[in-house]
Amino acid sequence: RAAAMEALGTVDLGGGEPLALLGSELLRLVEEGARDLGGEVGFQPLMLAKATRQADLEMHSTMLRQRELQVLQETSVCHHCPYKELHFGQQQRRSSLQVEIEDLDRELSADSLGLLPQLHSRERVLKELGCLSEAGIITLKGRAATEVLSGDEVTIAEVIFHSTLGGFTPQEVAAAISAFVFPDKMDEEAEEDALPHRLQVLRDRMLKHHHHVDELLRRHGVDIDPDEFARSCNAGMMGIAYRWACGEPLAQIMGHTWLQEGTIVRAIVRTEELL
Repeated sequence: RAAAMEALGTVDLGGGEPLALLGSELLRLVEEGARDLGGEVGFQPLMLAKATRQADLEMHSTMLRQRELQVLQETSVCHHCPYKELHFGQQQRRSSLQVEIEDLDRELSADSLGLLPQLHSRERVLKELGCLSEAGIITLKGRAATEVLSGDEVTIAEVIFHSTLGGFTPQEVAAAISAFVFPDKMDEEAEEDALPHRLQVLRDRMLKHHHHVDELLRRHGVDIDPDEFARSCNAGMMGIAYRWACGEPLAQIMGHTWLQEGTIVRAIVRTEELL
């Protein structure tokens, strides 16, 4: 206690009063606390808990590791590179993109597992139609179907490779192709003029191929909308497209149909693109 008081006395507060006065006051409080508690010391020394000592140890280890990393950084060639900030930015961007790619791969893998049965069903349909070989290699017929950017590409490939359009005039072929670019729901009986006999024959042949494809899709369990697939081959525009291809004025054609002028022009333009 005397040594502590002597040490406190050697320290000077800014005002010139020694810390000895403070030590004396603390000693007095300790002795008074001991008398109040029956001789026991009233002020218990501060004891570090186990968790506190563990935290100090972990902090010391962290600081040592930080020092080691700092030494490695200072001795690295990259540390003195004049373009290190640019390189750090590129590496950070690369790491971010890599994380995004991994996330997308996981999402695609999860989605693909759910679509796998449908993919196998469609593959069986394409193999039966001859668009794919037994080994899963795309055939000439399949390549032709991939070139179709609008309409029912599978039925169009069936129509072409079965020579359904053979022996018909260009005007009749244009009328037949219009069935694949007119998805609007339309009652064919609403047309005033019936189709010529040759167009009727051509329409029946195309619908036969279309129904065959529909049957295969249903047999192999392909998930499709029946109404939407039925509209993908709609012969309700064939008569109008035939008169247009024969050079009949649009004003005269409008007198034989209830369709809007814009609908007809849009269908004719899409027919020309498909041809």
